[in-house]
Amino acid sequence: MAKEEKFLLFFTSFLLFIVILSYIAEDSEIQYIEYNNISKIPEVSASLEGIENVIVSKVRRDANITGYGLLIFEDSLEIKNLNNYPISSIFFGLSAYYPEDLIFFKATGINENTLLAERSSIIMNGFEMIVIYFDSPLLPHQTRTIKFTYIYKNIVTYALIDDQYAAFLVTVYPVLPYKIEGDIVAYFSAPKDSSELEGDWGTPLGGLNTLLYTFEDISSQIGADFITPFLENIGDKKVVRISFINNEKTKTEMKEINRDIFISPWGIIRVNEKFSIENLGEINFHTVSLKIPHHASNLYIFDDLGEILGVVIENSGSSKYKKVTINLLENRLNLKPNSTFNFNVEYNLPFENYVSLNWFQESIQIDLLTTTYDYMGRDQTINVIIDGCYNVDSISEYPDAIKKTQGTTVLVYKSDFISPFETMVIQFTFTIDFFDLLLRPIIFMLLISFIASIYVLTVKLRKKERDTVILKREFIPVNEIREFCSLYEEKNALILEIRQAEEDARRKKIAKKNYKNILDKNTSKIDEIQQEINPFKKILLETNITFENVIKRFDLLEAERISVKDSLNLLESRYKRGRLPSRAAYLKLSDDFKKRRRKIERNIDKLIQQLRSYLL
Repeated sequence: MAKEEKFLLFFTSFLLFIVILSYIAEDSEIQYIEYNNISKIPEVSASLEGIENVIVSKVRRDANITGYGLLIFEDSLEIKNLNNYPISSIFFGLSAYYPEDLIFFKATGINENTLLAERSSIIMNGFEMIVIYFDSPLLPHQTRTIKFTYIYKNIVTYALIDDQYAAFLVTVYPVLPYKIEGDIVAYFSAPKDSSELEGDWGTPLGGLNTLLYTFEDISSQIGADFITPFLENIGDKKVVRISFINNEKTKTEMKEINRDIFISPWGIIRVNEKFSIENLGEINFHTVSLKIPHHASNLYIFDDLGEILGVVIENSGSSKYKKVTINLLENRLNLKPNSTFNFNVEYNLPFENYVSLNWFQESIQIDLLTTTYDYMGRDQTINVIIDGCYNVDSISEYPDAIKKTQGTTVLVYKSDFISPFETMVIQFTFTIDFFDLLLRPIIFMLLISFIASIYVLTVKLRKKERDTVILKREFIPVNEIREFCSLYEEKNALILEIRQAEEDARRKKIAKKNYKNILDKNTSKIDEIQQEINPFKKILLETNITFENVIKRFDLLEAERISVKDSLNLLESRYKRGRLPSRAAYLKLSDDFKKRRRKIERNIDKLIQQLRSYLL
């Protein structure tokens, strides 16, 4: 090796070592910062004064019973203040017996503006009071319309009696500590594919799977001009029992959600989600529905076995999302009651829709709940992975933790009991670490240069060796190779004859007695051939490393052939005993094993031909 070549190799190696060392030393340890002590907004005090002079009218309840075990209420109220002073909040009653089953609530104004709503420590008549604050005080003798949306879990119960029955008890109208006058109506809607929807005194609306509850004339129906607070004077019409039959959907939950949102200043936003869906109902189901952003691309759905087929993508009627339906029967199985199915979803989002650039800073606004669904999510972890991040300058909602390592910052958000209506929009700004971004391609360039230099020097050294080394002729055991190959080919022919006889016997083309004779005769002959092969095999192993490797390859392929044969026998035995889920699964696995066996035998033939080439 020339001095110039040695110097070039040494200099490249040294430079690569220094760059990698500086990159690792820059941020080699992981920092984990807990945000447990972040101060939360305290409960705003609300007053009970003057509630007797607050009147509620134009009450409308839209209750949607999903097929997956959630009960969704949307209550619209018109509030009138008859006090001589303004009020800033009202109370809304929810059952105090199911505090853990309330997973979501939200209040909005007439213009869909969000109003502050919070749980209070006030319990009245067995109901927990939710405080809803107006965006501006409600002046005397003024009215204001608000909408209150909330979702319950575990209220709907399921039972299987030939069909799957769903039933629940619920207060028919909103529970308020105020008098209710005027129009009051409630709609309870079951899933479209339900039947036999029944309620205590509701009026079925034909073709809509909906029950209507209304007081057309309060005075004639209950003998009063208004409904008293907490619905006390409507008697047995306060609580109703509703039931229906549904054999298409059942109680289902997303047991665990792990979402990684990877953001790179190079213009990449990639979402990788791991879902664990659990069937908590009474019937099997095979269809999983998701909604992903409308502009998502390169969707790929898979699990530990590979890609999941039967995926249909269609517009959901919203410009924000498109619907993804997964039919598990395409290449998976039905999800039985009390069973879980794990799968992954990957897709890309357009960088320009979420990011704005200001010199060395990038500002990102994104809804962390990128994929939505009609089920309840139980445990959710979201990792926002920011590549090439020097520092997070501002953030609209603090994460539960921040992890930093080697130019990458990870914002960790954890939550539980996620409802289909929730959003989690955050905005954060970070400074780009250009040194880190540019250092990586430099490392790859130096690494490629280093490998190329070693390759060039190695080629030159080999060329010199070929010019100076005298070629040696190795001894080749011709007779042993010829006998080994002939015996092995005869052995393979006998194995194929046994396999053909077995197939003919299964199809009843030959008698079992003939098959037994062929099996015994060929098995005995194979054992004799194996005894004859062993001496030739030993000679080839001791000849040189080339033949030793070939013989070892023969042994490996022979072991694989035996393993595949045992697997096929075990699979057939399990199928005959009814231990496999379906005949389709048996045929698929059997075909895979047979393909693997054919591949093994092709490789054995190639090795035999490789040995025969030495005879030329």
